[in-house]
Amino acid sequence: MSLKKQFAMTLASVGLGAALIGGGTFAYFNATTQVKDNTFAAGTLKIGATPAKEVFSISNLKPGDWMERTFNLKNEGTLDIDKLLLSLDYTITDENNDANGDEFADNLKVYFLSSDNSQVPLDERIILSPLNGKTLKELKASGQLDISSWGTIWKNLKPDASEKIFMAVKFIDDNKDQNRFQGDGVNLTFNLEGKQAAGERR
Repeated sequence: MSLKKQFAMTLASVGLGAALIGGGTFAYFNATTQVKDNTFAAGTLKIGATPAKEVFSISNLKPGDWMERTFNLKNEGTLDIDKLLLSLDYTITDENNDANGDEFADNLKVYFLSSDNSQVPLDERIILSPLNGKTLKELKASGQLDISSWGTIWKNLKPDASEKIFMAVKFIDDNKDQNRFQGDGVNLTFNLEGKQAAGERR
């Protein structure tokens, strides 16, 4: 067989093989199924406070006065709240513009209490914490404070569960001339943030 014929047969064989590979069909059994309607929905974190304003609304304060108040927190979301953070913000009214760097908020001390039982002296109800007994000015400078353990039932707050926070504020009497604070005022906001529990296998 001539070289030209051999080359032509080789090309024909290659072409046939390519056709079989590219366009050939194979029979096989097959079965399919589906896993449908998979859904993923995020839960919600929402915390409500009652009353929402004017927990403290006190006038005519004098050095040595203190005030005790209670506010309620409720988990209004669908997820557990594992941690409660508190921060303060305020504005000062300096009636006579004579604070000279010693503002009214630096003379109001905040105490978180274990109860509102007035039959027990205030000092005996103050929760032991290095943050307790700080002035408004000091607490504001501290940023967010973790007060998760300062409630009455706090572990992690379940949906629809409520918690009470007991608090006192005292106008410190320093046994010195405090006339510079006459007519002064503080407008205070408590900022509360609830944090979720750690993620878990579901």
